[in-house]
Amino acid sequence: MKKFSKYFVIALLSVVVVYFAFFYRIPDLYITKPGPVADAMEMVSVADHTSKSDSEILVTTVKREQGTVFKLIRALIHPYQNLTKESQNYETVKQDSRDVQRAFMENSKQTAVMEAHRLAEKEKELDFVGIRVMNINRDVQNLNSLRINDVILSINGEAVTPSALALLPQKLRAARTELVVAREGNKQELSIPRITRSGYLLNGVLAVTANESISINSKGFGGPSAGAMLTLSVYQQITGQDLLNGRTVAGTGTIETNGSVGLVGGIPQKVYAAHNSQADIFFVPYLGNEEGTFSTNYFEARKVAEDIQTEMKIVPVGDMADIIEYLELNG
Repeated sequence: MKKFSKYFVIALLSVVVVYFAFFYRIPDLYITKPGPVADAMEMVSVADHTSKSDSEILVTTVKREQGTVFKLIRALIHPYQNLTKESQNYETVKQDSRDVQRAFMENSKQTAVMEAHRLAEKEKELDFVGIRVMNINRDVQNLNSLRINDVILSINGEAVTPSALALLPQKLRAARTELVVAREGNKQELSIPRITRSGYLLNGVLAVTANESISINSKGFGGPSAGAMLTLSVYQQITGQDLLNGRTVAGTGTIETNGSVGLVGGIPQKVYAAHNSQADIFFVPYLGNEEGTFSTNYFEARKVAEDIQTEMKIVPVGDMADIIEYLELNG
């Protein structure tokens, strides 16, 4: 009986140790590490265009997961895994946090379509749809029914225009405002009580659509850093060009409405992921100087490339024209 009790205690302690080592999630501790990659050529679909190529345009990501003791030890050993605190991330309610990621990704996809059409000189093929809500002052309770990533289609029965965003705060303070928004594929009617509070209320961006059917499946990825690679994929397909010539291209960077490629985070993890995916080229936003006196993605990427001794070329870019020119000249 004593021997049975001894084995039972050992087994119980083993279960407890295994649970706390591998399954117990440490509060407020998160680990960022190289995330999955996806081919932007497969993410983008243009009507009446079939992309048949061995080439790839890889979207690189950073994965964030809550830490366990085992994951903590692994992160301390791995050079490209980092520990973060919850307080370092979005300080918003849970729903807003999800909506913020969706809004950034949707805006990134839309800007990719806009910039690709501008580069291809096909801007006339774009139609204005509405205003995408990107941020809301949650201290204003009258705005509780409005959600980040809603696309405002009409205000008080009138279809929105590109100038409507600047006038919206004035309308919200003048009287009760009736909105029609597109939310998760459905139209919803919202009635916003008159707002008496002064100061900041909300902001947004213009939402457009292309005349030809273009769909971008983000494959569950969030955030804006896929913008540059999505733009490249859309551009290739609407122009019918093959800029890749059998190469595997990876990269990161936001895409801005003026065509510039903006700075992003997680550069070490993304370079590492691209290297493991056997990419030939990694495009990265350029900003900064050799001395590193201020933050720069390019020099950070170059250092990682040297550390892991990759043959992948690290190419600094300032805008989409730089990416296209490099691929054309180095095909």
